[in-house]
Amino acid sequence: MKRIILITAAALLGLSVSAQNGLRIGLNAGIPVGDNGDFASFIANIELDYDWEVSEIINVGVSAGATVYSGKEMFNDFKYAPILASVDVSVTDDLSLGGDIGYGISLESGFDGALVYRFQLRYNISEKFDVSGRFNAFSSDIGTLSDATVGVGYRF
Repeated sequence: MKRIILITAAALLGLSVSAQNGLRIGLNAGIPVGDNGDFASFIANIELDYDWEVSEIINVGVSAGATVYSGKEMFNDFKYAPILASVDVSVTDDLSLGGDIGYGISLESGFDGALVYRFQLRYNISEKFDVSGRFNAFSSDIGTLSDATVGVGYRF
């Protein structure tokens, strides 16, 4: 599992050699949504994205990162590594709506990976910086972990 994460990260970094305008790093923090609040108090995520412009208003891309649900009291933290494909549609020059889907590799023993999906609204503060709001979900056979986050991104 760790090899898959390292290979994906190396591939994303390798893409930056050919063109750096699509490479972005993001930091996100948020709260659990629904029943997740019973065992998690806080969510943090770091991600590395790369996207390609396919038209004036549509970008497609890939994303890899790490997400941590901070456990409450008697519950342990839960960590997973999402590997996602993304589509973003520009509403204006600075505002876009997007959706991502992929696989979340559980970084915990005894847990399998799961389907990961998220929806986001992103606002470009400048050419390099953006802020975003997201709804994220990690959906497995035993249930769905969902959260709402806000984040900041830096584009290289």
